[in-house]
Amino acid sequence: GLRAMALGVLAAIVAASLGASKYNVVYFIADDLRPEFLAPYGQDFMLTPAVDMLAKTGLTFENAYCQQAVCGPSRASFMTGRRPARTRVFDNYADFRDTGIDGSGKLGKDWITCPEHFKQSGWTTLGGGKTFHPGHPPNFDEPTSWSQDLPYFPFSYFIQPNSSWSSGQPCPKNPYTNAGACASRIDTFCAVDEEDDHFYDFTLMKNTVAQLQYAAKHQPFFVQSGFARPHAPWRVPQKFWDKYNTSNVALPTHKYPPDGMPGIAWHQQGFYTEGGAVHCPNITAPIDDATMLGMRHAYQAAVSWMDEQIGSVLAELDSLGLTATTLVLLHGDHGWHLGEGNSWHKFTNFELGTRIPLVMRAPWMTNSVGKRSTMMVELVDVFPTVAALAGTPEPIDDLDGVSLAPVFEDPTLTTISTDKGTHDKTVAFSQFPHDTNFGCPWFVAATQSCSPSPPGQATPDNPTFMGFAARDKSWRFVVWLPFDTKSYSANWTATPIYELYDHSSGQMNDYNAFDGINVANEASNADTIKYYFNLTYYFFDVYAPPHSGPSGHTSTCTSQGGIVKSGTTACCPGSCGTCGGKNCASLPGGNHNCCTKEIEGNGKSCSTSAPPCNY
Repeated sequence: GLRAMALGVLAAIVAASLGASKYNVVYFIADDLRPEFLAPYGQDFMLTPAVDMLAKTGLTFENAYCQQAVCGPSRASFMTGRRPARTRVFDNYADFRDTGIDGSGKLGKDWITCPEHFKQSGWTTLGGGKTFHPGHPPNFDEPTSWSQDLPYFPFSYFIQPNSSWSSGQPCPKNPYTNAGACASRIDTFCAVDEEDDHFYDFTLMKNTVAQLQYAAKHQPFFVQSGFARPHAPWRVPQKFWDKYNTSNVALPTHKYPPDGMPGIAWHQQGFYTEGGAVHCPNITAPIDDATMLGMRHAYQAAVSWMDEQIGSVLAELDSLGLTATTLVLLHGDHGWHLGEGNSWHKFTNFELGTRIPLVMRAPWMTNSVGKRSTMMVELVDVFPTVAALAGTPEPIDDLDGVSLAPVFEDPTLTTISTDKGTHDKTVAFSQFPHDTNFGCPWFVAATQSCSPSPPGQATPDNPTFMGFAARDKSWRFVVWLPFDTKSYSANWTATPIYELYDHSSGQMNDYNAFDGINVANEASNADTIKYYFNLTYYFFDVYAPPHSGPSGHTSTCTSQGGIVKSGTTACCPGSCGTCGGKNCASLPGGNHNCCTKEIEGNGKSCSTSAPPCNY
């Protein structure tokens, strides 16, 4: 009606006002960063002056969410502007260049990524650190996504070799003694009294400063830097550890999982500490308080260390006289649990797993300076938003995200008219696959124990379930369904598992208050469950799955002796175990992964893995 018309006019005004100018971009990503800041997110125990100042001069999005709470899928999503259903990246090993197919049927190998869009639009495009997930695409998509003026700065979770440790250990007193599935080699923390250049993020900051100095002479530019901290290992300078006192660090209020939580929703992962001791939570037994305090202390110190690096880059931007003409943004790739609900790390559909900080400063959009937005936004929105604010041509690809540029003109907006399935930006969607309930079908908080699943809800036993989540201003809803990892499809007629958490209070600063009780089984919520199930089904099974693929694909593939996997556009050999499809990888929709063992020697054979292979 009139409101939609008004929003359309506003979007046109914003587009017209931006079209005449080309602005620079400095784009920060911080790994495993939850909204752990004072000014933008009310965490009053944090020391983050650089990001606090960025928020005071920019626009803070209070309700921002990733599309999957783990590095590889999330980065494939926001770097391409596509959801996981399009990238078909659900773990840290798949490559959207091999697996992706978007809503128009365009294959991932032909997608134009966010930095590539700027490069093609005439921006000097430079990068460093963890932007794409390491190895996916190879070499951080060099040279496709980046200008070749300067080399891409490589990524490391910590610098090695270094005389302060041996055998590649990030912390000298914490030997890794095969912690198994509960802790990887980098899941540890320590304070180290060494020079700043012994820490990766300092070296990335220095390189970013050098890139800015070069880019200042080659405007407009797009400089993107992906910082390692606060991703583990929380190996931080002693001086930043000393900014906090463990005795002042608070424990989580709720150290056990949410009451009524299905075990399939939980994730088990811990840390190892000095002497190699492994601290692994059990679904009914949290990590001990002393270790928990040390881990929370380390995370806070890691955030402050990262904040200083951002401050140094922004100081250089200012000294170059470019602050007024440069869009600056910071976000995490997903959220993070610090013991709340007996969860650590990411890997969940909970609020803390999926909510991310998003702060953007466009000084020329004066209505946005120092303001806050409560719109439900997603990381897939960042690509089209940055393109619009910087003044590039509109991306030609079929992106899943929506430009948030109108919010910079009017930060009070709570909706943007869109056909992208998000109910005019009032719902944020995410998903995560799990394959075990840890022997706990249902957690009962009163007894801190497990019970059978309630009537009408499934009890998963090993096969992969996908949790499909919808979050609006009132509720966080999740439905878990059996998921076929070969066809990328869920069984929406199977017996479901439901989660429903009340968020109607609008409180966003108390992280202990999120997702405390699963009320999905309360009779009074039956209609609510039905509504959100239908909403989620429509989005993930009707709107989000890719189209069937380029026209003529099936006949072209089969005429060459290949076969087409039902529901996909992968053209694969007619005879498994041999490359019988006559150049099937080069056909429309063809995928070399279907025959990687024969072609590249590093993948799965079609004789044992249904196409498209996901290695």
